[in-house]
Amino acid sequence: MNRRDAAKSAAVIAAAVVAGSKTAMADTPDEPRPVSARPSFVETRDGASLFYNDWGAGKPVIFTHAWGLNADIWEYQLTELADQGLRCVAYDRRGHGRSTDPGRGYDYDTLADDLAAVIDHLDLRDATLVGFSMGNSEAARCGAVSSPA
Repeated sequence: MNRRDAAKSAAVIAAAVVAGSKTAMADTPDEPRPVSARPSFVETRDGASLFYNDWGAGKPVIFTHAWGLNADIWEYQLTELADQGLRCVAYDRRGHGRSTDPGRGYDYDTLADDLAAVIDHLDLRDATLVGFSMGNSEAARCGAVSSPA
């Protein structure tokens, strides 16, 4: 299995987990939606500018990447899931990719706050967080902080 087929398979499995079933997405059309990329930036409390991609429409799925990478690692998953009726958001962590490097804020509390800033800026509700490597820690910390007590 090549990389693209593996990524598509993973995206299909993730879509099934997120959506539950086709009946859970009855409000979405049967034909694939065009992927509409809306790259933009969000500013954090300490002035860092975070780049993000916002593709598709529907239930939101937010992707966090590993240290040293950027949102581009999620390209195949974003495309496949957006085609299946989900809204996919992937952002570049501070100091990575197209985001600014403020020279500070590389602790888990600040990185989780950055993820929360993206979520708040885009008004994402009932989102699924998907993390890879270090991105899992940010997703877990952000989820723990924003979960009801």
